[in-house]
Amino acid sequence: MADLDREAMDRFAIPGLILMENAGLQVVRYIEGLRAGPWRGRVLICCGRGNNGGDGFVIARHLARLGYRPAVFAMGPLSAYRGDAAVNYEILLKQGYPVSQVTENNPHEMLKELGEEDIIVDALLGTGLKKEVSGLFAALIGAINESRAPVLAVDIPSGVCADSGKIMGTAVKAQHTVTFALPKRGLLLYPGAACAGRVVVAEIGIPAQLTADPAIQENLITGSCVRARLPVRFPQSHKGTYGRLLLLAGALGMSGAAILAAEAALRGGAGLVYLGAAPELRAVLEAKLKEVIVRELPGDGKGNLDADAFPRIREEARYCQAMAVGPGMDPGPAALLLLRQILEELNLPLVIDAGGLSALARKPSLRSGKKPPLVLTPHPGEMSQLLGIDVGEVQGNRWELAARHAQQWGCVLVLKGANTAVGLPTGELYVNPTGNAALATAGSGDLLTGLIAALLAQGLPAEDAAIAGVYLHDLAADLLVVERGHRGNTAGDILSFFPDALRQLDGLAPRQPGTFMPLRDF
Repeated sequence: MADLDREAMDRFAIPGLILMENAGLQVVRYIEGLRAGPWRGRVLICCGRGNNGGDGFVIARHLARLGYRPAVFAMGPLSAYRGDAAVNYEILLKQGYPVSQVTENNPHEMLKELGEEDIIVDALLGTGLKKEVSGLFAALIGAINESRAPVLAVDIPSGVCADSGKIMGTAVKAQHTVTFALPKRGLLLYPGAACAGRVVVAEIGIPAQLTADPAIQENLITGSCVRARLPVRFPQSHKGTYGRLLLLAGALGMSGAAILAAEAALRGGAGLVYLGAAPELRAVLEAKLKEVIVRELPGDGKGNLDADAFPRIREEARYCQAMAVGPGMDPGPAALLLLRQILEELNLPLVIDAGGLSALARKPSLRSGKKPPLVLTPHPGEMSQLLGIDVGEVQGNRWELAARHAQQWGCVLVLKGANTAVGLPTGELYVNPTGNAALATAGSGDLLTGLIAALLAQGLPAEDAAIAGVYLHDLAADLLVVERGHRGNTAGDILSFFPDALRQLDGLAPRQPGTFMPLRDF
């Protein structure tokens, strides 16, 4: 972000003071939108010594102009500030607005104010933080977190590393964050993401030539981005218009995974879904699935598909537009042999998940080379199997691993988890902001497999199917918890909100210039 600011100033001659003024005005506008119920106009603004603090001074000036009663606390006298922050500090003083100073010897004045305000504005430490928070700053962050008032963070909660999401000793726990121009990595990577609350991205006048630069490889998925990728539903269409999907899934004791994936594919818009499974599963699958066509394929007598099933699979695939393999499957030698034959001999877009990924981990050479459009959807444990590393290492390097290995393997790699990361063969990364803890339940990954495969069957490129699929899947969970709360939900409950998620996107109005872009853009 610092590079973008410099480019805006150097290449486009936009003064830093204008960017700071716009940033402060956007925060004020957001605060205005929060007004509800009893509101005394009491805002406490904590201003650090850098540009983040300068934003705080701008916020104070405009809130006072609007009739609020801001209490402004600076980390020292005017002489302790430099550049644009000092200019805005001085403007406040010259206009007669009081600014209280907090020093190592006198932190108590600010601390006693906490708890008597409608909202606290955290403008202490911005995106340039590189070292552990200590001393007075740590004490103030602790006091802010102990206050009962809601907190709004300016650009990023103080104490969160903007690049990694690491907590630098301690961090403000905000209920709202207004960030500028582009979302920061630390707002999407845990543990920092847990400190951000509701995040909006505000325009501050950075030219579009900079924010849309192709050199920026990390992207945020938004509702408008997904809506533009969704397949069109035609009035004169029929079931064949929206593709046929062949799903290979299930084993004894794991028929639920096959059922959820198949139902998700139908809810995701596939016209016809064929579910291939061993003979022992046919009765239960047909009893549970009214709209899915169950195909009995050669098995091993224990509920698993046999390698001899491939000729039948090849025949079924002739009439399909996409395939998915793995939900509930046993990852044994037969599954690996089937995968090898599918990858080498069929040219259908393919999603591999669950048992298919575990089988794939046993044969690394199958992960690269010539293959059909391929989407892998590992959770962190499966990613650790594929790479032969610890789960902790996966979680600590989610974005880098998803982008690097999608490029190395020539596939679309969906690394599931909080803020699912989608790596593309080009090296680009798309990060999903939707979703919540309701997804931490058995079967939610099977839903995602079916949904992405359904979008592939409808003709979407693998990249678009994965990006749209993860957003819609997690959006359904967001809509679920709004309706029913966070507890007591199952994968089937999430599935029931797929149509609502699609309807939400269909009704999404285009974002107008200058408006907020919520990370949860619905």
